[in-house]
Amino acid sequence: MKLETFALLLLLLIALFAGWYLFENDIEKLLNSEPTSVRVPEGQAPGAGVEKSPQRIPIPPRHPVPRPAKPTATPAAQPVAPPFPQSLDEADAYLQERLPQLISNRKLLILLDLRYFIQKLVVIIDQLPEKEIPRQHLPITPPEPGFVTVGSGEQRTIGKRNAARYLPYVELVEAVPDKLLLHLYQGLYPLFQQAYRETSDSGGYFNDRLIEVIDNLLQTPEPPEPIRVVRHVRRFRYVDDLLESRSAGQKILLRMGVENARRIKQKLQRFRQGLIRED
Repeated sequence: MKLETFALLLLLLIALFAGWYLFENDIEKLLNSEPTSVRVPEGQAPGAGVEKSPQRIPIPPRHPVPRPAKPTATPAAQPVAPPFPQSLDEADAYLQERLPQLISNRKLLILLDLRYFIQKLVVIIDQLPEKEIPRQHLPITPPEPGFVTVGSGEQRTIGKRNAARYLPYVELVEAVPDKLLLHLYQGLYPLFQQAYRETSDSGGYFNDRLIEVIDNLLQTPEPPEPIRVVRHVRRFRYVDDLLESRSAGQKILLRMGVENARRIKQKLQRFRQGLIRED
């Protein structure tokens, strides 16, 4: 091959690669997706070092979140919704104003801890499919102490009255209508994504993770009641090893009782359908 022909072929390949790269990046802009973050080792400034690692091509989310639709005119009898916050620093004040407009039952509102609410909610949701959750980051006040069991020794079962401890939390989940909850989530999603990037090592998208978590919770079994438990150190564990091996989120639903768990799963299923429908 002549030198001129080889040089022409090389330039052609470079031009094709450059065109492909620019096209991919333009597509990412149209999808309004965020690039996967790259962590910089501690003590090393960005760009430090002799060799640079290859640039990573951004991966779009599996389930992108659309921007919320413009709200319709608010009836005169209802308070005007405040604009969505633009930073996590503004989120707590927004929720403190907005949630009382959506949830009239003040007894349910006091269950929420609105300090760093989005950040804590992201951490807890991310950990629900795992074996343990960081209880110090709960965005709600936990149920009153007093896990209700019947029996003694190793012959204990979860008491029927234990489900009543979780009933206010079920009512809290159901308090905001499905469409309004989806609208609220869409409007706040940039902040959920920011909090997820700051607290997770995955470098992915919070909405993708949320759908994974919902799918895990929806797989919670409904074993025959009453469920046998046994005291283990300072807590109770399930006698059935298959139940005890379940994720932290699934075991929470099991403790709620079958009726409460069904109501929670119905809400989650409708919310998931709204997220997928909006892809």
